[in-house]
This record gives sequence, C-alpha cells and structure tokens, in this order.
Amino acid sequence: MKFSFLLYMLSRKLKGAAKKSADFKKRLAEQNFTLQVKTEDGKRGRYFTFKNGEVASKGSIIDNAQISLIWSDADTGFKTMTAKDSNASMKALQDGKLKLDGDANLALWFTETVKQMMKVK
Repeated sequence: MKFSFLLYMLSRKLKGAAKKSADFKKRLAEQNFTLQVKTEDGKRGRYFTFKNGEVASKGSIIDNAQISLIWSDADTGFKTMTAKDSNASMKALQDGKLKLDGDANLALWFTETVKQMMKVK
C-alpha cells in the first residue's frame, strides 16, 4: 500500500512541478516515452507517460513501456525510493533488488528529473 501511494504521489508531484516551473516543463519536453515502476510479481505498479512536456500516469501495469524499473517487492521499493542515500537505487541494482528492463539512459533521465522535481518550489 505504501509503495502504491508513493508512486501516486510521485505522479502528482511531477505534474505539479510542471505547472509551477517553465524550466521543469522544458526538461519534461526533452523525452517522449513510457516508464513503469512495478514489483517483480506484477501486483503493484504505476506507469508514467512523458510526452511534449506533460506527464500522464495510471496505477496499473502495461506491456509496452519503453523502460521498466522492477523492484523485488513493494517494501524494498518503498524503502529504497524514500532513502536519504542518493546511491540507494544503484546499490539495489547491484544487489539484484532492482532490475532495469529497457534503455538505461532513460532510467537515468528519469532519476535526474525526479531530483530536479524535488527542487521546484
């Protein structure tokens, strides 16, 4: 439940940051793709579509995402995504708790975009 709520709030914050900051909206316009964050068992997840500076999101799993961030379980995903350690996701990748399916450059862009979103006031 916490994991799903975290992903929902991430979608709200991305949309809100795009409305508040022209620079952030410009960053969103750099890429057009669909990313999903989900658990390995496929029971929890959300996908994000980035297109022309806009973000759309839905709390479900899809088959046609260009990139998927797949967490071993919801609790691990929640703890890692909310960790203060900026290298927590990289450690999770190395430990096999997070799998990346798709373009690693898009995953990096998404991570950097979330960091920039946190700076939008």
